[in-house]
Amino acid sequence: MAGEMRRELRTMVRRGAREGLLRGTFGNVSIRVPGGLLITPTATDYLKLRAEDFVAVDLASGQAQSGRPSSELPLHLAIYRALPEAQAVWHDHTPFAVAAGLVADDVPIYTGEGHGLIGRTLPVAPYLPSGSAELADAVAKTFERTGAGACLMRNHGAVAIGPSLFAAYSCAIATEEAAMHFLLTRGLAPATLDEEEAAAIRTAFAAYRMR
Repeated sequence: MAGEMRRELRTMVRRGAREGLLRGTFGNVSIRVPGGLLITPTATDYLKLRAEDFVAVDLASGQAQSGRPSSELPLHLAIYRALPEAQAVWHDHTPFAVAAGLVADDVPIYTGEGHGLIGRTLPVAPYLPSGSAELADAVAKTFERTGAGACLMRNHGAVAIGPSLFAAYSCAIATEEAAMHFLLTRGLAPATLDEEEAAAIRTAFAAYRMR
């Protein structure tokens, strides 16, 4: 099982790098495993990652079993501890997500997939130093408070979660697209989905449980 999960993580991280969600060594991804998590190592070329390069971390102690985990490990730990339903965490620095987080406190969602994967709005957590316990706590509390599937971090990037690694990756895509839609329609009057329809979409996506 552990080997299979490592291979799945390698496949999705490489896919994210090829598709531009993960650039250079920026961003980090993890998946929950029994008793802990597997996370991308620090300062490593995503396209060259091997299955054995992912770092196993104990959830209770936060200690890595071997290797050097991402500097954003506290963020991942805080989310997994606060949200038992989160099975994967995807953090990236995509340009529209970063830009939207500079100018908004909540980003409106205009599409069905956005409502289904993220929620009514895309919240923005306050700026706090990267890799800090304070940032980790603020982001985890933003998820708890809003119930959103993703949030932006001001002057930083985006975090998406999901019931599976593929769902978190899909939510990361929806997050970048929601940020892009918001920025492209600023100053205009974009059409929105009414609350009843948005809630129905969210319920349908929860039942669907993307693998």
